[in-house]
Amino acid sequence: MDNLFISLIILLGVFIQSLSGFGLGLAVMPLLTLIIDVRLASPLMNLIALLTLLIISFYYRKKLEVREILGLIIASSLAIPFGVYFLKNLNQTVMLMLLGMVVLGYAIYSLLELPLPIIRSQKWGYGFAFFSGLLSGAYNTGGPPIVIYGSCCRWTPEQFKSNLNFFFFCNVIIVLINHFLQDNFTPEVLQLFLRNIPIIFMGLVLGFFLSNRVNLLLFRKLVLILLVMAGLQLLIKVFLSY
Repeated sequence: MDNLFISLIILLGVFIQSLSGFGLGLAVMPLLTLIIDVRLASPLMNLIALLTLLIISFYYRKKLEVREILGLIIASSLAIPFGVYFLKNLNQTVMLMLLGMVVLGYAIYSLLELPLPIIRSQKWGYGFAFFSGLLSGAYNTGGPPIVIYGSCCRWTPEQFKSNLNFFFFCNVIIVLINHFLQDNFTPEVLQLFLRNIPIIFMGLVLGFFLSNRVNLLLFRKLVLILLVMAGLQLLIKVFLSY
């Protein structure tokens, strides 16, 4: 039964990412950690994201603006080893609580649709990217800081899908190297990943098929409501474990 739930969670996350351009780690990580250990969920999520983002980045390659995000990728890469280190060495309860707070905080902030300032200098992006790298290394949830930065830069939906997915793909490669160096890719992680490769392709095909057939604004709000529920459930689990 746990394996079925894991597959359904992965299918949902990949579908959300391929349809909206973000949300894979935010949707999958808090739900996975309700079933399996966070130190198992994080490297598993890394492998899922690697395959997912490789395909999505290729799909949207024509809209990619490498110059726009090269500096962000470098800044994020510098922070990723610290995030992986925190995953390995911090108390699991603390890690889960921080994850729940990140997911819940971002979802509520986005649902409130608070006005964001316009950012004209890319220098601001380095700070957002560094924080994204910390979250990517620890939880594979580096999306919120970069989504907020892209919104402040007034990126178009096409820029979001192409730039964000390539940024996340580069992050995932650095995270993968760090997980490998930390010996986090256990046989159990690899087995779970290989078992769910067909599920990943199902989510991608479904997301690409529906990308021009659904109301993306409505879909994004539904995703954010899902993230609120996932974040709350994760925090409740942490508090009940005391």
